Amino acid sequence: MRLPPKILILLLAFLAAAPLSANEAIEKRMAEVVPGLSPDSIRAMEMNGVFEVRYGTDIFYVSEDARFLLQGSLIDLEARENLTEETRRGVRSEIFAGIPDSQLTVYSPDGEVRHTVNVFTDPNCPFCRRQHEEMTAYLDAGVEVRYFMFPVLGRESPAVMNNIWCADSRTDAMDRAKSGLPVAQGDCSTPLEEHLALGRELGINGTPATVTANGQLISGYRPVVEMLQLLEAE
Repeated sequence: MRLPPKILILLLAFLAAAPLSANEAIEKRMAEVVPGLSPDSIRAMEMNGVFEVRYGTDIFYVSEDARFLLQGSLIDLEARENLTEETRRGVRSEIFAGIPDSQLTVYSPDGEVRHTVNVFTDPNCPFCRRQHEEMTAYLDAGVEVRYFMFPVLGRESPAVMNNIWCADSRTDAMDRAKSGLPVAQGDCSTPLEEHLALGRELGINGTPATVTANGQLISGYRPVVEMLQLLEAE
């Protein structure tokens, strides 16, 4: 029996079609799981048959056949490394490297900048004030401190933070606010909402929260001596 030409062409096309690669199969399945979003990256892991799928700092692990999905930390027991956190650090580092100082309140040392830290802060946060009291020690050690607006402790915190941003000298205004002194009212556009959105995207829900240039996230207050040790160890 001879097949009709149309059927023969369709059959040949079907046989010639290349099967989906693992990346394509995973992307197709993830479109069903997370509709409307495309992964930022899909890459094979050293663990056979497992692929890392990343949406921002949200990380999933999917089997090669796109059947199984895991969310959690993948640990390399031999190297004693948290591979998930390693990926997140890389993402954070890229994010903060792309944010210019003009969008922040920045304290820079007079001499060489040996380290940079990005701090989500609230002027009414007691531990943020405690950290700010150590600013001289940070600057003397060559650490640049970049403040992000994250006013979540009190109804007046957003207004205070906006006043700091609109001041002629943000650092002077920040010094006053962190000392409990009033800051003159300002009227200008600020990146407050963008900073809040970034903090939430990174899973930050309290202040202070510090992200190093290498992407390490340090939640809560740490004495300056401890912070400097962490920075030197990176």
